[in-house]
Amino acid sequence: MDKGMKRVSFSLFPGQGESYKSLVHPSMQSRILRYYILNEYQLPKDLEIINQGEKKDLETQPFRFDEYTDRRLNLLVKEVRDTGHKANRSSLMRHIMAQLIDKLKKKGSAKDRELKHSSFYFEKGTREVLERFVSFRDRNAVIERFILEEFQPRDHILFEKPEEAESMRVSMSAEAFDKLDENVEKFKKEGLNVSRTALMRDAVEQLIGKLSKTDARKLVVETKLQHALREYAETFGPNELKERLGEYGKEE
Repeated sequence: MDKGMKRVSFSLFPGQGESYKSLVHPSMQSRILRYYILNEYQLPKDLEIINQGEKKDLETQPFRFDEYTDRRLNLLVKEVRDTGHKANRSSLMRHIMAQLIDKLKKKGSAKDRELKHSSFYFEKGTREVLERFVSFRDRNAVIERFILEEFQPRDHILFEKPEEAESMRVSMSAEAFDKLDENVEKFKKEGLNVSRTALMRDAVEQLIGKLSKTDARKLVVETKLQHALREYAETFGPNELKERLGEYGKEE
């Protein structure tokens, strides 16, 4: 089991777990559920729904959660209880699962799909920043779902290239790569030469912004600065670093 992950179990309605598994590839089941809870699920307006349904013959289903998803689930349960309604982790998960299954059925099965792999170049520090908000194990799935469901290219930054590039390998469904390529063709018809890599950089930058609620570029610059300061201190010593930073302060 991945570091930071723990096994959690929920009592679901009969057949609910099997229905979900029939729609999602085994390697993606926990990942998609985590992403949905963290980024998409919203409590219903009528909170009484959370505790409705026949409680007989419930079936226990295990999943793997990270601390962020686990905390989010607990906060949602607390939010329901604070309004005076009954709720626990399993009752809430039954509602979450019902909503997610309905969404997957409307979209189509994610079980049988062709995976593609490609390496993309980003501004150095992007990968580290992304992994503050998305675990390495979930990274590909989160990028894929963002591209398929939310990504809208921003024309004004597509022609910017990394000043200091780093490579990141991304594995996604053929459908997600096709969406990037459709945008490449769209820009080509407009007389613009936009690469798949430029679109991926834009998508990941937007994704970081959404997850962090902060300007992604500022986070990347801060990360690069932290590494530069650490390297300077290791090379010249912390006292020299303090002195140099003081000089910079005086220059301003």
